[in-house]
Amino acid sequence: MNCSKYLLITVIAISANACKPKPQPATNLPALKAADSALIMKTEPADSAKTTDTVSKPAGAEETGDVTTPTQLIIPGKSIGQSIINESMENVYNRFGKPDSSDAAMGSALAVWYAGHNKAGYKTSIFSCHNYNGKDDIFQYVKRILVTSPYFKTAAGIGVGSTLAQIKQQHAVKPGNDHKAGGKTMNVYDDIAKGISFEVDPTTNKCVGVIIQKPGDAAGSYLNMN
Repeated sequence: MNCSKYLLITVIAISANACKPKPQPATNLPALKAADSALIMKTEPADSAKTTDTVSKPAGAEETGDVTTPTQLIIPGKSIGQSIINESMENVYNRFGKPDSSDAAMGSALAVWYAGHNKAGYKTSIFSCHNYNGKDDIFQYVKRILVTSPYFKTAAGIGVGSTLAQIKQQHAVKPGNDHKAGGKTMNVYDDIAKGISFEVDPTTNKCVGVIIQKPGDAAGSYLNMN
């Protein structure tokens, strides 16, 4: 009698468990992936899969996170995103594609890319020249990089949109040669020792462009990248 009682209880327990709703496998993975892709596309141009770093990060891209990722990082004297001082321009063209404008003279060149190929968008300008060191003189190498997108930041968070006061807290800048940009005169502040310069709008005292070059390259500060 007792065995039958316990058997009945066991059967009831198993039946109850069987009636509980089982966890369903995720059926919305495509939607989740699409959401991730949409987030990523906020930081990339819609018409070029090649352009994954300095060319065109639109407004609001910096809002995707507070941590500066490697593709956002400005390293004074070395790189902005994936673009590196002294890398071959062949690598740059492979990464960005054909520039939206270019100007070459006397062994040097200035290539410019715009976000979405729209001149009203953020800009990346790269100045290059030959090294003239024998076997490599058929190639041109990156000497200066300018970005106007707020997507890019130094490890300390300095970039386009930073105030002059914030820049001075992190860099021993000195007034350089003012540049014309967008029909306006921009003040330039150089930290030559570290290899970084900042174009600052005098009406707002905010950075509108960041330039890097080889540390100690005082001559580079005279070049207008706009």
